[in-house]
Amino acid sequence: MEQGKILIVEDEAIPAMELQLIVESLGYAASITTTGEEAVLLAGRENPGVVLMDINLDGEMDGIRAAEKISLELGIPVIFMTGYSNEDMLEEARSIKPSEILSKPLNIEKLKSAVKAALEKI
Repeated sequence: MEQGKILIVEDEAIPAMELQLIVESLGYAASITTTGEEAVLLAGRENPGVVLMDINLDGEMDGIRAAEKISLELGIPVIFMTGYSNEDMLEEARSIKPSEILSKPLNIEKLKSAVKAALEKI
């Protein structure tokens, strides 16, 4: 597992690029993908230290299903990011035991501490 590498899964281009800049400013390498299906493939190939996963993604596989595969099958910690606070969706997200669930817009200090905590669990 490459602890200095973070996979960003975000289907909106501008937030994805902003997040990549933030992650890289914290000293981590980052790659971006936009769908759950691609996230599962990239996580298997790149073996990142952490995956930052938007819960709501375009495509067949939402962030929760993708995170379930990445976390449970590959053993890679997942930090969810969401701009929505639907309690049923959050409960479903919590059921796969993510490292953290962060609300958008992201607080950089919370993001930094969540990434650090997830990497320390490895």
